[in-house]
Amino acid sequence: MKRISFEVNGYKFDFNLRPPVTVIWGDTSSGKSFFWQMLSMYKYLPENCESYSNIELLGYNSKIENVLTQTGKLFVIDNADTLLQDKPNVVEHITVDYNNNYVIMSRCSFNFGVSPNHYATIVEKDKLLTLDYQFNVKGWGGV
Repeated sequence: MKRISFEVNGYKFDFNLRPPVTVIWGDTSSGKSFFWQMLSMYKYLPENCESYSNIELLGYNSKIENVLTQTGKLFVIDNADTLLQDKPNVVEHITVDYNNNYVIMSRCSFNFGVSPNHYATIVEKDKLLTLDYQFNVKGWGGV
């Protein structure tokens, strides 16, 4: 299990990820883009640049094909339903890529070939944001 934990602007994020692909899904305004924006803000603080250099944030204006050529990264992809639309080669790559880890944020699910145990929603309580996984079934992977 991989973990992202940081605090910025009074919010604490404590996400236990399930590599290689964690899918965070939910309706509009469910916290996906908020997490992406806060991670971006935190990552680029001068004191964090070096320790967060392996995290690649991909959003609306990003070249999603970058995932095809890089290794040792944690790709955090916001608006994946838009970015991955009509990109079956990238979706297929993510499905079989064990050289990187991915956090895919989307309003709908894609077939990434991962266990249902890897699908989560964001839960907020008292400015602490965590992931709530849909399933935790042993034998399905990710638990």
